[in-house]
Amino acid sequence: MKKLAFIWLIMTLLPMAMSAQVVSDFSNGIFKKAEIEESQEAELHISDFSYQRGFSNSNSGILEAPRTKPFVAFTASALIPGAGQAVNGKWARAGVYFAIEAAGIIYHLDRNAKARRQEKAYEAFTHENWSVLAYAEWLVEYSQVNGLNNGWQTLQANIEGQDPDFSNTTNDWGKVSISLLHQVENETPFVFENKLGSEFSHELPEYGSQQYYELISKYYQFQAGWQDFYNVSINMGSPSYNPNHTFFYGWKGRDEPNTLFYQGRDRAQTFNDNYRAAGNILKLLLVNHVVSAFDALFTVQLKNSRIESNTNLMKMEQFSLTWRF
Repeated sequence: MKKLAFIWLIMTLLPMAMSAQVVSDFSNGIFKKAEIEESQEAELHISDFSYQRGFSNSNSGILEAPRTKPFVAFTASALIPGAGQAVNGKWARAGVYFAIEAAGIIYHLDRNAKARRQEKAYEAFTHENWSVLAYAEWLVEYSQVNGLNNGWQTLQANIEGQDPDFSNTTNDWGKVSISLLHQVENETPFVFENKLGSEFSHELPEYGSQQYYELISKYYQFQAGWQDFYNVSINMGSPSYNPNHTFFYGWKGRDEPNTLFYQGRDRAQTFNDNYRAAGNILKLLLVNHVVSAFDALFTVQLKNSRIESNTNLMKMEQFSLTWRF
């Protein structure tokens, strides 16, 4: 009897236990999972879709700085006009700045090279046509004719018996005491028709200096050193000598040709104009650097401002979505 009762108890409790386990597994597998998922409900914000700078790996690296930092873009375009614009995708403006830079550099180099060639040609021209000895001889005779007391006798003794070498006038610098020449120049007045003027405005500059090449074709004082002036010289005893010669501005009253003096003047003006043009283009290049730099600065600042405004606007209009099971 006891055995029957035990068997009956087992048969009764076993199905109940199995049923409880099934219910427990179902509860843990379905309803508890749903409870967990419900506790982890997700909220989606529209700001999640806004532009996030630095999200992509392509934004990292050396090119990112001039895209996001105005001062870096400013520096890039200050060094290479158009660089800051190119990095930020402003290809048209970058092309304009770069084209101005390239054209300006080419023009500067061309003008500067041309001016150097012309300057060298002008210097060679003076070496064949302007003589310090011819100028010194004229100064002595000019002083003598006009009765000046400027120490011309000492200079005359220094250069006496020598002739200018117009095949290469650089040789004549060893024939004249430049200190004596300057002494006479400093005490020689301009002689006009009815009066004496002030002393000569300039001393002859040192041979080979920039001032030397400039002044001999600029001031009438030094016109007497040119070969064509010397050829109709004022030497006493020559058929063209005029004992009543006076020093007028522009040599008014004399019939000597001025061709070489004016040729020298025009040559000097030509290469100086080219030097000035080359220098002026450098000023334009500087302006191009400055304008390009500030343009790049404002481009990045404006882009950053727009990104910030769009991000803030999207955050102000954010909403959330809840997904429930």
